[in-house]
Amino acid sequence: MNAILTQGWLHICLVMLFFSEVSSQSCTSLRVQLTTTTKNSLGLLKSKMRTNLPLQCLSDMRDFVATQEILKEIQTSLEENPKVAIHEIFQQIIRTFNQNRTETAWDENSMAAFQTRLHQQVQHLGRCLSAEMENDIPSPRGQNIQLTRLRVKRYFQRIDNFLNEKQHGLCAWEIVQIEVKRCLLLVDQLTNRIQN
Repeated sequence: MNAILTQGWLHICLVMLFFSEVSSQSCTSLRVQLTTTTKNSLGLLKSKMRTNLPLQCLSDMRDFVATQEILKEIQTSLEENPKVAIHEIFQQIIRTFNQNRTETAWDENSMAAFQTRLHQQVQHLGRCLSAEMENDIPSPRGQNIQLTRLRVKRYFQRIDNFLNEKQHGLCAWEIVQIEVKRCLLLVDQLTNRIQN
């Protein structure tokens, strides 16, 4: 009886070891996966954006410039925790695009593909971050991680405020798409800081 139980536990341990090995291997190719996701997401986003901002949107763009400067200000702090920053940026982009977007030129299939791709990376990155955190001893790094998340959330809160202030109109969404493009370009830069 004990031999059967031991054998059962041995099988369970081997299965768990296999899955943790597969998971860690997928985390070692994280840079490649993030680069591919970002490139594909940027391509889809660009295909749905207008080539030029409509003239009637220029005054709204001026209202948004202050928010754009914030992204430059927080970029250095995001570089300290690139995986965490990317994870939070993707989550916030998904959340932003889940809002009322009747004024965007996106069809449902394109929107679903865009969000699904980002959501898959959020889940994958979340697993890799969890695996890293298990090995970490509680330290000031945890506070830095929370600060990174908070900075990204505050930045996207300004985007939300802008959308609400402009009543989710055409110009607001055009400008937000430009800003999401800038965020994805930042993700591309942050991805290069992730160590293999």
